[in-house]
Order: sequence, then structure tokens, then C-alpha cells
Amino acid sequence: MIKEVYPKVYTFSVDLPESPLKQINAYVIKGNDKTVLVDTAFHHDLCQQQLLAGLNELEVDMNHLEVILTHLHVDHTGLADYFANLGCPIYASDVDGIIINKNILEPDYQNFIDTCRHYGLDEHEMDWAQSPNVLYRCKQALPLRPLNPGDTYQVDDFSFKVIDLIGHTPGHIGLYDKEKKLIFSGDTILDPISPNICYWTDQTPDILGSYLNTLTRLKDLELDLAFAAHRQVIKAPKQRLDQLRLHHQERLNEVLAAMEPGRDYSVKDVATQISWRIKAKGWQEFPPAQKWFAAGETMAHLEHLASLSILEMTEDQQVFYFRKIN
Repeated sequence: MIKEVYPKVYTFSVDLPESPLKQINAYVIKGNDKTVLVDTAFHHDLCQQQLLAGLNELEVDMNHLEVILTHLHVDHTGLADYFANLGCPIYASDVDGIIINKNILEPDYQNFIDTCRHYGLDEHEMDWAQSPNVLYRCKQALPLRPLNPGDTYQVDDFSFKVIDLIGHTPGHIGLYDKEKKLIFSGDTILDPISPNICYWTDQTPDILGSYLNTLTRLKDLELDLAFAAHRQVIKAPKQRLDQLRLHHQERLNEVLAAMEPGRDYSVKDVATQISWRIKAKGWQEFPPAQKWFAAGETMAHLEHLASLSILEMTEDQQVFYFRKIN
């Protein structure tokens, strides 16, 4: 079902097969001279059928369509090559754009192995070949156009300032219209689920701290509507921002409560001791993708606590270990 969620802004749901997210909200801004699609979906036949059906129902002229990718994940970028082959301009931030094309051309299996070791995980339980990041990514490199924080993007009377939403990914961007007090926020603000904040290697240190700073910056904006990429449009974004900050504070407290003084813990040690909203009796029953997300989020919280000098972080045999200080 297509809904007009704001004058000239339409949304409809696209299913995400084999994903715990279940669906993504496709957003279409219909201008007089061009139409904009914000994010795509998996490179999957069902996703393509549903996305094109929605665009056809909205009578979108593909000759005047532009696509903006808020961030690098394949549920947002997977079908971008379909539109690129039609000649549609495809926009992304420089930071995430580099990663998008790198992962299209050659998925970084070695980084996956190294990260599993850092977490204390056995890579064989993660089923890399069946990961959506591998299966449902674009099939060819994208001729991306840069759209970076500080830029302005115009669609009729929408004047969007591109803002930095680092956290969910290193180069996540949002489209903010100050006059209309709305933002296309990708995966930065979600409700009722919370965005996954994962470790992004030492090239992007303390990603959770960066995400918390992003929430603070968003709270300072004049903001009445957030067009989230999953679940519902957020009609009280400032309240939701407070809830997300509280969620992470509670998670940090839970991580600390799971750790005894004087003992070293791997990421997996902690991840298996804290709570997760998943229907599984224990860690061994977690689907591989859920183990990956859970370990990555645990690592982000542990790294943040280490940045605050609450935990000490060490490395032994490529495994990260954490210990309470004092």
C-alpha cells in the first residue's frame, strides 16, 4: 500500500527475504522536474518486483529518476545497479561510497575472518557465503555521484541539507529540510526497533560514541518528522532520540554487570551473557547473521567503555579482551 506521508512524499514497503528486518520503506519524492528514490532494497527478484510495482503505481518516469543511498548496507543499495543501468544518477557519501564499490567488486573475506577472530568467534559458524552482504549486493560497480555532509540537494520546494549521521555506518547521511522540519534518516532513527551499531575497525574508533554524538546533534535540530528506513515513520523524533540514548546507556550498564572484576572477557564471552530480542534458547541457536550483529554491537559497547577508561582493552592471539579497571 502506497501512502503519501507528506505532500509530494510517498512510501511503500518492500520485503527483505531472509532478513530479520523483514522490510524496508521505499521513499519517493515526486518533483516537477525529477523524482527521487531514497534507498533501494536487496538485489533480489522479489525486491525488484515490489519496488518497480510501487514506482509504476506512482507513475515515475525513469528518465527523470535520481537515487540517493543513505548508507552502504545492501538492503539500501542492492538494486542501485538496476537504476544505474537505466541511466539514473546514483548519489552516496564519499565515505560509504568507497566501501559500497569495494564490497561489490570483491567482498572482503579476509576482514570477515579477522573480525571473527577479534570477537573470539569461529568463522565457520557464521556462514559467510550465505550472508545477505554477499548474496544480495549489487552485481556491478556503481558510477556514484558524491553527496556529502554540508551539500544541498534541491527537489522543487524541498531544500535538503545533507547531514552527517555517522554511527550505523561510517558515512551514513541524512536529508534534512529545516523549513519543513523533516529528515530522511535511513537507519539512524528507528522505532520500535533500534539501529544496529557495530564495530567498524580501528579506522573508525568508538563508533558508538560517534552515534551518541549524532543523536545529540539531531536533538538540536528543529525536527517534527523522521522518515525511517524500517518500520514506522517517526512522528515524535526527539522523544525517540531520548529513548535510543537511554537504550544504549542501559546496554552499557548490562555489559558492565555481566563482567566480574579481575577477569578478561572476549567479545563472545560478553555477547553470550547479555539479553537479545531473538527467539532462541541460547547462543548456539542464534542464526549466523544474528550472531554477527550481536557480536558487533557488543564490541561497539565494549570499545566505548574502553574509550571512557572504564574497561581496559588488550589483544592476544588476535583476540580482543576487556577487563574492568579498578
